[in-house]
Amino acid sequence: MVYKICGRWFAADRHCFGAAFWSDMDVQMPSGLTKNENLEVIKEDWPGNAVDQRGRFINDEFPFLPKMSGLLKWQLSSNRFKAEKLADTERVEVRDPSSFLASDDDGILWLGHASFFIRLNGVSILTDPILGTPPLVKRYVEVPSQLEKIRRVDYVLLSHDHRDHMDESTLREIAQKFPDAVFLAGLKSDDVLTEWKSPGNQVKTAGWFQRFDTSGPVNFYFVPVRHWSRRGLFDTNLRLWGGFVIKSDAATLYFGGDSGYGRHYKQVGELFPRIDYFLIGIGAYEPRWFMEAVHNNPADAFNAFRDAGAKTLVPMHYGTFDLSDEPPSAPLRTLRAEAEAAGMRDKIRVLSINEDLRIR
Repeated sequence: MVYKICGRWFAADRHCFGAAFWSDMDVQMPSGLTKNENLEVIKEDWPGNAVDQRGRFINDEFPFLPKMSGLLKWQLSSNRFKAEKLADTERVEVRDPSSFLASDDDGILWLGHASFFIRLNGVSILTDPILGTPPLVKRYVEVPSQLEKIRRVDYVLLSHDHRDHMDESTLREIAQKFPDAVFLAGLKSDDVLTEWKSPGNQVKTAGWFQRFDTSGPVNFYFVPVRHWSRRGLFDTNLRLWGGFVIKSDAATLYFGGDSGYGRHYKQVGELFPRIDYFLIGIGAYEPRWFMEAVHNNPADAFNAFRDAGAKTLVPMHYGTFDLSDEPPSAPLRTLRAEAEAAGMRDKIRVLSINEDLRIR
């Protein structure tokens, strides 16, 4: 969800619609544990996701609830990057994906923001798809929908319920065109997804460190991230957020959704010691005092990549929407500097929007 208030754009991760219901006095007190009892747990001794006294999910390492005081402080403060941001005209290139979409090759195609079309062992996967222009979003670049060119979708992976990741209009279109596609998401996300799907679409939900009950050559695992959830007035943290590990004989991919930095990256690397492609967000991180709890900056993203011991970092969540204070070209420029300083520039694989990376 994105609103323009007092000349500033507020996206799903920080909108102030219904802000009167954000209480600075509210705290989360753990009161129980939950998981999908029908699914395999892949981490030894993992008891399930903690929930608080109101049934809201809690981050494993850094509990987080949005606070009205923080939002107002940011809204009323000046942007120290304002001049640099206004002068920054560099934009992500948008290409034509027709060749890859018409092929049967395995690969990773970036559709912008956190949206990827992935083909692995012949299985077609979409992550956090936004195929078009959501209402009220301020774009850096226009990206036309490729839904007409996508011939098959087997799975749709949804990291969390924020509207720049779980887009109702896109998901309804996907469900209509691909009535057999399976939607995979965190616990309690089925309330909205069931409303949007076609009768043939299945919705499957999992807790952290659980494997989805899918069949075929690709396995899907839901893993922790440091974030939160909310779509409306009264549903803060009622749907579980997370990342995905996508594993087949051909390759293992990590898709991180939205996250702040934490120990979960090392945990994922310990459980999956051969991650080939590490898809992680690098943008929407300023002002740092406000964004650190929920979004990595480029240094965090690079450290997360190293923590996980992955082979190739594919950056995302930058250059598509104007969601925060930093200039649009800063995330990628900073990430490259981090990799250069570590002597690992060759480990970063930057994609233009609609560019593909073939998996051989």
